[in-house]
Amino acid sequence: VVSTQSTGQKKAAPAPAVSNVKRSGSNQNSAEVKRLTAEVADLNVAIEGLEKERDFYFSKLRDIEVICQEKEGDEVYTEFIAGIIDILYATEEGFGPAEEEGVEGVEIDEDEQEEY
Repeated sequence: VVSTQSTGQKKAAPAPAVSNVKRSGSNQNSAEVKRLTAEVADLNVAIEGLEKERDFYFSKLRDIEVICQEKEGDEVYTEFIAGIIDILYATEEGFGPAEEEGVEGVEIDEDEQEEY
């Protein structure tokens, strides 16, 4: 708001005072941001731990898979190895290998894929 005095000069109105309500809200927001930041940091640490654990067990399963592939033709272990391979490649509904895209947008037929 601008007012004019009798001299014709314009004078700006004083700025409104900042209320305590705004400050306490700001403090609450700041505390909430700090709490959420700490929670995000904790979740990131948990994610890193889970990823390390996943990689550890994946590596173990991969080693078992390689051993099974090496012994697959061995007459002594045929049934045993076949059972292990069945367990390794079994899937549950909602879980399975990641969808792969074929070359240049051509989809890969799952029946024609070579087993590894």
